[in-house]
Amino acid sequence: MGFGDPMTWLWFVLLGLGAGSYGVIVGAGGGFIIVPILITFFEYDSKIAAGTSLALVAVNGISGSIVYLRSGLVDRRSALLFAAAALPGSALAPFALKRVPGEGFMLAFGILLLGLALHTILRRSDVEAPAESSPASGPAWLLFAGRRIRADDGTEYRYRFSETLAALVNIVLGFISSFFGVGAGFLRTPLLIAFFRFPAKIAAATSICALAVYSTAGTGAHASLSHVEWYPAFVGIGAGMIAGGQLGARIGTRLKGPWIVRLLVLLLAALGVRLIVEALL
Repeated sequence: MGFGDPMTWLWFVLLGLGAGSYGVIVGAGGGFIIVPILITFFEYDSKIAAGTSLALVAVNGISGSIVYLRSGLVDRRSALLFAAAALPGSALAPFALKRVPGEGFMLAFGILLLGLALHTILRRSDVEAPAESSPASGPAWLLFAGRRIRADDGTEYRYRFSETLAALVNIVLGFISSFFGVGAGFLRTPLLIAFFRFPAKIAAATSICALAVYSTAGTGAHASLSHVEWYPAFVGIGAGMIAGGQLGARIGTRLKGPWIVRLLVLLLAALGVRLIVEALL
């Protein structure tokens, strides 16, 4: 299938539309779909697939962020905090990708994803609570902060979490994001829901906005190493992702929290199994 083949362009656009919609709905960015498809069906080198995917995740994140910001569902302070914490790892990971064998890490990462899927299932009855149910407390250095978010539909969300721990987690997620080219929203969103007690809609919207910032930095690092194929993959898939990001964000603002959680569980389990199988083969 040649790059000038109209069917190739059609498949690229459809891939972008599907990955963009699903990724924004669950706050994940869509890279988890793009990377395996580019490698498996289009026979891309893994480094090129990761770099190109991260560039597309950035486009998807920016597109979805526009809608989420207008909906009032974004915790803006948290989005900026998470993005700032993730920036160093996102910029350094492409250089590590050239030197570090990833099989062992992929195996551990896949097991982690399956564990997160199980934990999210067990905690799903808690995740949507729009009001603060049990105030978090702990050492002063953990810097617990309260949030009060009022969405455009009038729903008010109140929750409390440790900004310190959340920032530390995002340092690691920034590296993972750029190393695998997947954005790491598929990890951040369930972590925000299960461990930091974010309402599901706020978690997905905030994750996408943070992702839009640090994935752009990671894309710059990948591009400096010639890991990004700008044409035709970026152009074709990106065109679909722009539309998919808008569509996914609109669907996401209307979905009830439990549906977002179900989509996340499906995503975590599928990606976890794929990583484990790929690491063992």
